[in-house]
Amino acid sequence: MIKILLVEDDAHKRTTVAEAILSVPTIAEDMLDISTDVADAKRKLRDKGYDLLILDIHLPRRADKQPEPGGGLEVLRWLKGRGKEHRPTYIIGTTAYDASYELAQTEFNNLIWTIIPFSFSDNAWKERLVATVRLILDQIVPPYANDGVTYRSDVLVVAALEDPELRAVLSLPLSWEEASVRFDASRYFRAKYERDECVFDIVCVAASDKGLSSAAIATTKAIHAFRPRYVVMIGICAGVKGRVELGDIVVADPSWDWGSGKTKLGTDGEEFFHPAQYQMRLDESLRALAIELKAKPDLLKPFADAFSDNKPSNTPQIHVGAFASGAAVLQSRAAVEKILQHHKDLKAVDMEVYSVMYACHIASMPRPQCIAAKAVSDFGDDKKADDYQLYAANMSARFLLEVLRTLLRPKD
Repeated sequence: MIKILLVEDDAHKRTTVAEAILSVPTIAEDMLDISTDVADAKRKLRDKGYDLLILDIHLPRRADKQPEPGGGLEVLRWLKGRGKEHRPTYIIGTTAYDASYELAQTEFNNLIWTIIPFSFSDNAWKERLVATVRLILDQIVPPYANDGVTYRSDVLVVAALEDPELRAVLSLPLSWEEASVRFDASRYFRAKYERDECVFDIVCVAASDKGLSSAAIATTKAIHAFRPRYVVMIGICAGVKGRVELGDIVVADPSWDWGSGKTKLGTDGEEFFHPAQYQMRLDESLRALAIELKAKPDLLKPFADAFSDNKPSNTPQIHVGAFASGAAVLQSRAAVEKILQHHKDLKAVDMEVYSVMYACHIASMPRPQCIAAKAVSDFGDDKKADDYQLYAANMSARFLLEVLRTLLRPKD
């Protein structure tokens, strides 16, 4: 998604140029910010990363000053003095004044910067501007250039496997389209989520295989390519019998790798495993979101009732609690009991959650916040079966939809 800053003090010209920009397909109003003077433009450029700056050359230095020839060049010189920090990749200068145009010639000395003379008497400038913006759009594709501050998408959804988890996500009432990433053969999908006249960008991907390593790599690659504000891990897990029921959602807090530790020799000569719990915690704002959803006992009831395949009789509930991840599939009550020794409040076990949360924790800036929520498909004992995997995957996907509705709210 392109981010554009238009700096223009003249109301008539500002409206005309904005209309030209918004006439380009795929550019929406929320991609365009407006400034009317040099000082305000600097503030916006400092606070937010932009792909394209459209800069009037004849500008006032402050809102209480009169426009002056070459006033807008102060913004350009300020950007040059800051190195690459906050500098848009593409800059287009515009002016209706010959004096300002002449002053700008020496400043616009970059192959990807250009200046377009503006005129109210003909549309040559408009055709050139639209053509230039279209060309720039073709260059702004994932993996996006990173400036350390700008998020490029709103939510990245990570599924453990394509079937059944990713398939359940793609069945949600969103218009998913496959999205390509240069030099990356992984399958990504993208959709727009609309709420209260705002449009949010959702991306999803499945790991190529089960396990901690595959999930961590898939998450890291997707963060690098799409720069999401949030990462949501969904899917299926094993629950601790007596603490959760089949189909229940468990939001991980904390999460850890139950296989992390050291095998030692005891004083009796027997080997034993000494665990090392390096826990990942849920961000407090996301924990509040999870608690808000947990307080709605019938939140998932309509989806459970509508599910026509194998399903348990209980209405799925939402839990927030301890979640252990490891490299092995568990099919033994004794194995679950050993992990219970790591944390007395353990609720669920899987093979991916910890690695996804850790990948977000150490990602390069801007770093996404992560929430992991999986549905219980079995209890990790000798009765483990695949009977409820499809049901659990769908409950997890439907919970994702509730997370999106709660998390993605228009800015005040």
